[in-house]
Amino acid sequence: MFTALLALTACRFYQDDGDTAPPPPLPYGACNPEIWIPSGVLVDSPIPADPHKAEFGAEPEPWHVRYQWPSMDPSRSAAFLWRTDVDTLASQIRIAPTSDWPGGAKTFDGASFLFGTGSVGEGDQRIHELRLCESLEPGTAYTYQVGGEGHWSREIPFTTPGAPGSFDTFRVAFAGDSRGAYDTWRELITAMETHEPDFYVFSGDMVELGINQDEWDAWFAAGDAVFGSKAMVPAHGNHEFLAQSYFAQFALPGNEEWFATQYGGLMMLTLNDTVRDSDEIATVQAEFIDQTLAAHPARWRLAQHHQAAYSSSGTHGSKASVRESWVPLFDKHHVNLVMAGHNHVYERSLPIRQDSESPEGTTYLVSGGAGAPLYTSQDEQWFNVVFNPIHHYVIADFSADQVDVVVRDLDGNVIDSFTLR
Repeated sequence: MFTALLALTACRFYQDDGDTAPPPPLPYGACNPEIWIPSGVLVDSPIPADPHKAEFGAEPEPWHVRYQWPSMDPSRSAAFLWRTDVDTLASQIRIAPTSDWPGGAKTFDGASFLFGTGSVGEGDQRIHELRLCESLEPGTAYTYQVGGEGHWSREIPFTTPGAPGSFDTFRVAFAGDSRGAYDTWRELITAMETHEPDFYVFSGDMVELGINQDEWDAWFAAGDAVFGSKAMVPAHGNHEFLAQSYFAQFALPGNEEWFATQYGGLMMLTLNDTVRDSDEIATVQAEFIDQTLAAHPARWRLAQHHQAAYSSSGTHGSKASVRESWVPLFDKHHVNLVMAGHNHVYERSLPIRQDSESPEGTTYLVSGGAGAPLYTSQDEQWFNVVFNPIHHYVIADFSADQVDVVVRDLDGNVIDSFTLR
C-alpha cells in the first residue's frame, strides 16, 4: 500500500529571476506539481514560491490545515495547504497509509509564498502548499501531519476515493454565498457534516471582499474540523473578484478557474462566470465544457458556477451570457444538474431543455443561502418550481440509478426534496 509514496516526485518550485516567464498551467484537470500562485486580477505576474527550509518564526505551528483535490482524478492526487507566521519557511508533510502510521511515515518537502498586498512575492500572509500528483493509492486511508520538525500539526486522517467509475454510491454537500456571515457559515457546515458527506461543493462568494484576509481566516476557521480530512471544491464568485488571496488559498486543477472533477460515476464541471475577459464565457470555457463532456462519459453530469442561468430572483435574476453560451452545451451533453448561487435564496427549476420544460432536461438550482443577506423579491418566471429566501444547505445522495436531493434549513427542516433519474 505504501509503494506509491516511495515513487513520489519532489515538488518543483517556480522562482522569478526577473527574465524567465512562469510555466503555463497544465491541461485542464491535470495536477500541476509546480508551486506558484496565479496572478489574480490586480497582479501582473505570479508569485514565486520559497522552497522548504528548516526555518521557524514566532508562530510556526500550522493552522487552517486543509486537504484538496489538485487533479481531475482525486483518487491518486492530493494537495495540502496551511498557514503560519510570515517567517516560517518549513513546508513539509509526514504521510503514510493509516495502517503504516506512524512508523512507515515518509517526509516530503513543499513550498510557501507570501501574499496579501498585490505585490509579487510580498505580503503580510504566508501560506504553505504541497501537491502529491499521481502518487497515492485509490481507496486508501492515510494519516498526515504538516509543518516541520518540532512543529508538526495534529495527526489528520483522509481517505482517497476509489478510481473514477469504480463505485457509484456517495454523498455530496452543496452550499453557496456566506459573504460575511461566518457564524452562520460555521453553523451550516456543522449541520452538513452531521450527514457525513464524502466531499463539499461551494458555488462562490465565500467572502464579502476577496482581498480581505480577516474574512478568509474566518471562513476557513469555520471549517477547521472538516477541511483537513474532506475536500472542498469551490467555484469562483464575483465577491472573490479574481483576487490574489483567492488563488493563494486553494489548490485546484488546471488554471484553477474552470476544471473538471471525476468522482465515482460523476463528472462535475466547475466554471467561472466572473472573468477577466467577458469573451472567455463564450469561447474558451464553452470549448472546455464541450470537449470535456464529450471526452468523459459519466452516468451523472453536474456543473457548478456562481451566477445562475435560470433564476426568478428580483435582485439579480438570470445571467444572460451564461444562458446563451453554456445552456445549449448542457442540453447537448445531457447535464443532469447545475448548481449556482449569487441570488441569496433557494430556487429549483423545472427540468429544462432548449429553453422549455422537458422530462429529459436539466434541473437548475440556486443555493445562495450560506449566510449572506437574503433576497426576498421574486419575478414570476415559467421555469420556477420552488423559491424560498432562507439560509439552507443541499445534500445529494448519488447511486447507480438515481440522485436523491434534500434541502434543509439551519433547524434541520426539509424545505425541498426531489429525485433525478
